[in-house]
Amino acid sequence: MAVRRLIPLAVACALATAAALPAPAHARAAREPFCATHKCIALTFDDGPGQYNQTLLKTLAKYKAKATFFLIGSEVKKHPKLTQAIAKAGHEIGNHSWDGRYLTELTYAEINKKIGDTQRLITKTTGKAPVVFRAPGGLRNGGVEEITAKFGLVQIPGTSATKDYIKDYRDVDLLTSRALEVAGEGEVVLMHETVKETVDSMPKVLKELTAQGYHFVTVSTLLEGEELIPGQVYPDPTRDSMTMTVE
Repeated sequence: MAVRRLIPLAVACALATAAALPAPAHARAAREPFCATHKCIALTFDDGPGQYNQTLLKTLAKYKAKATFFLIGSEVKKHPKLTQAIAKAGHEIGNHSWDGRYLTELTYAEINKKIGDTQRLITKTTGKAPVVFRAPGGLRNGGVEEITAKFGLVQIPGTSATKDYIKDYRDVDLLTSRALEVAGEGEVVLMHETVKETVDSMPKVLKELTAQGYHFVTVSTLLEGEELIPGQVYPDPTRDSMTMTVE
């Protein structure tokens, strides 16, 4: 009986001693946010999943780049396998509401349904609930803030954009130049996977930014270490780049 009692006691003492010792330097470093010690940028793609998604995923994989895809609920319903492929590749999936209607033009109940239906469908399709949200057009109000908070979502309008939503900008060389111009450490770059020219510009963009030492990370990785409050806007819109409103 005594021996049986001494074994767990010895284990408990060993655990207590280990807990009292300071963590090794390498363990402390491992807890430091990745982007605190690396040059990070978050590339984001809206309005999918769409017809160019597989091409984009292949390009991202070639450069070992992770991105955040803000998906529309109605498109997720049409393309569940594409949605699953995005998640399986290790990219982040964000909620972009059910369709492209501006939420500021809707009632509270309508906003709740569009965000909620999209949240539930993405969760069901991928097995993981989104934690980031982008309002269509970047347009937000108190109702959007309250409802995103209810679903545990933080708002990510983006800090810079290639403006590929402007038809006159839809040229591969122009969008390549614009992506390189707006790139910067800590930036959240807004683009659209539904614009073929954007997808076609990505090989050159990723190659050049890789040469500049960038690491392509998800929005959540970029924000690691920050205290995030559901419903609020990140990165902090009072920083160097101001919050954008886009079409």
